[in-house]
Order: sequence, then structure tokens, then C-alpha cells
Amino acid sequence: MAPIRSESQASARKNPLPKSAAPATHTAQEVARRRQQSAHAPERLTQQALSSAEAGASNRLLRDDSRFESGASARPPVELTAGSRGAIGAKAPPPGKVDVEGIANMKDPVARNHAITQGYYALSNQMAGLLGKENANWATFGVWASKQAGVSIRQEDLPKVFMDQLNGDKTWLRALTDIGLATVNPLLPLMTTALKIPIKHALNRVSDAIADGNQKLFRDIAPEFQRFTETFKGDKKYDAAKVAKYLAGFPPGKENLKAAFADYAKAMFEKDPNKKAELMLSANDRVGVHEQKLIQGEVERALNAPIKEAFAPIVKAVIEKVGNTLPFPANTAYLVAKASGLVDKAVDSIVNGLAAKFRQFTTDHMMKLGVPGGSLKLGDDVTPGAQGAFPEHLRTLESSELKQLLSQYDKTPDSLKGSAANDWSKFDQRMNYIVDLFRSRQQDPQLFAAP
Repeated sequence: MAPIRSESQASARKNPLPKSAAPATHTAQEVARRRQQSAHAPERLTQQALSSAEAGASNRLLRDDSRFESGASARPPVELTAGSRGAIGAKAPPPGKVDVEGIANMKDPVARNHAITQGYYALSNQMAGLLGKENANWATFGVWASKQAGVSIRQEDLPKVFMDQLNGDKTWLRALTDIGLATVNPLLPLMTTALKIPIKHALNRVSDAIADGNQKLFRDIAPEFQRFTETFKGDKKYDAAKVAKYLAGFPPGKENLKAAFADYAKAMFEKDPNKKAELMLSANDRVGVHEQKLIQGEVERALNAPIKEAFAPIVKAVIEKVGNTLPFPANTAYLVAKASGLVDKAVDSIVNGLAAKFRQFTTDHMMKLGVPGGSLKLGDDVTPGAQGAFPEHLRTLESSELKQLLSQYDKTPDSLKGSAANDWSKFDQRMNYIVDLFRSRQQDPQLFAAP
């Protein structure tokens, strides 16, 4: 879940795009105008709109080095126009149909992310036409996860904050005590200065991995939501034979999706609000399992970027530079430590400490979910929603199948405590958070608001 706070910056253009495709600005006037507008049904995402979105959003916001170096005094971010646009190569979709393939094939990651977010919004509303808006469906959550992913994709991350953390917390340098360098004053500024560029590059790799995951999920899952709405649109009652034929269309490897949409199909005509809410939660969780397994590689690439390989030679070079310039007898002690292997051990310890801090930073500061009414930090426990920890129809669960499903992922049943993810790269920690997130927010009507 696609993992998202505000929409991308773009300069004003002569030919504004349709609301469903135009990247937003960061101006206060625009934000105020959007807040005053009432929610509207998503417009059809035509091929022309997709092409326009890609062309316009190629004015992509990149991090300016001045923002990395300074802080509040940084110059305004520089807008750089990307080079070429990739052809989408798909025909205009029929009315009401989201051009999933066209969106997934967009080359500019910023424009693609914006179109994916709008695509999820359209699919969410189409699903709601069959299932109602008493319960959010997975695509509804997907809107906000994709929007949050856009923050990293647009490279709005916080390298300076990470550097400030390194300067403020020197525990990662503790291993220097063993080689006699802990009290060398120039070492910390030399080390942090040398690490600036590789840290920035590591954060950029995170952005690239999130963009890839955002695209991969939409390409894989969105067609199934569209197939569901196309298959059952206009149905007045549950048709077991029709459902069975529909479910037979799922290919091998999509068993969780197949089970999820079987639950969505049952939920369409379920009259009991408790049973319907449980069917919807079961379906949402099963899509979540499929989703998180699908992007495991991208998540690991984002949070376990090869920072050790990038940091190790720099750390070693800085230590050697300082050690070799020490006056006698400190220099002799350093050379003895180097010959005995203590320097290499210190380098390994420092690099491991840096890697751990980077993972913790990306979870705490980048892995957030912006939803209507606030932002949830994935490194903290899920906070109670407007109806408390869980909404009325999900406070006490009756379905044995749902209980069995949750028992596989929820480490603290019937409680939001313990839902925080210490390391978002771990599948079990993500699912532990997600099942509580879905259960606590599923009946929040604000989730259906336009992103």
C-alpha cells in the first residue's frame, strides 16, 4: 500500500488538464480551492487525458541540493523538465472504463503515479456502486496509499533530517573507541560530509523502488477490480453459477485475490451489516496479502538499498585518512589496530549502525499514510478512528474464516496496540499493521473523498 501527503508541484500551463488527470500545485490558493470543492465522481480516464497528464507532469519536482545543504533558508525547489515521453500505445477506453494498461505503461513516474491514484479512485467508486459505501474496499485504501507513494516518487524526502540525526546521535560511531579515534574532533564532520552524496543517492533509490512497486501493483490488481465491476454490474441477486464462472478466470498464483473477490461477491447482496462488514474486511485483507507478497522485492529494495556497499569504502577511507595523520604515539596505536583487524571490524560496526539508522529513518519519516483527517506513521501503532479502535460492525468478529485469516497476521488480536512496524521491509510486520489499519478505518466514509 503504496505507502503518500500532498500532490506534486507543477507550474501553471496554458491548457489545464481535466481534474482527474491534472497534477495539483502546492499553492495555498489551490489547496484552499480544492478544500472548498465538493467531492465529485471520477471523470473517465481517456487516452487523451493520460497523454496530457504525462506531458504536463514531466515538469517534475526534483530535490535541489540547496535544500539538502541548508534548511529553512533553502532556495525554492527547482523544476526540471524531463526529456522524452514514452508512448502509451493503447486505444481510448470505452466510457466508464479505466485504461489500466495505458496508465501502467506511462513512462514518467510522477505522471503515472498521479494517474494510478485517480485510477484507484475511479475503481473504488465503481466497486462502491456494487457494494455500497458503508465499507471501504481495497481500491479505496489504494487511493491513499498511492497518493502517499507519490511523495517519495516526487523525491520530496528528507536527506537533511537524516544527516541531522547522524550528527545528533553518535552511537553509530561507538566502534571508534576500540581503535583510538573516538576523541578525534575532525572525524565526525569529515564522516558526515563524505556520506552526504551516497545518502542522497540511497534516498533516490528508495523513490525508484516505490515507483516500481506502485506501477507493479496497479498493473496486477487493478484489472481484477475492473473485471469484477464489469461482470456484476446491474445484477439484482447473488448468482452462484455466475460467480463460479467468474472465479474460474483467476490464473494460478492469484489464489488470495480469487478468495478476496469471492467474498466481495457475497458481500454485494448481504443484508446483515455485521456479516457484510466482515466479508468486506476478509476481502480487503486477502487483497492486502496478495499485494504485500507481490511487492516484497520492491519494499526490500527501497528499505534495504545497498547502503552498506556504498557506505563501507567511504567510512574506511575517512578513518584511514584521520588515522594516518595522527601524531605519535597515537598513529602507532592506530597502525597496530589496523594490522590486527580492529579497523576493519570498526568499519563493519559503523556501517551496520548506519544501515540500521537508515532503515529506521525510512520507516519513521518516509513510510507514512496520509488519509483524510491526518497522517498515520507506519512506525507507530494504528491510532483509533472516529468510531474508536474498531467501528461498530467490526468490534466483535463472528466469522470463523475471518478469525482464522487474522490469526495468521494480527499479533495482538482485537487491539491496535502492538500494530507498529519497526521494520517495514518485513512482510509479517507490514501485514500486522495493515490488518489493523483496514479494520479500524474500513467504515470511515471520508476515505471515499476525492484525493
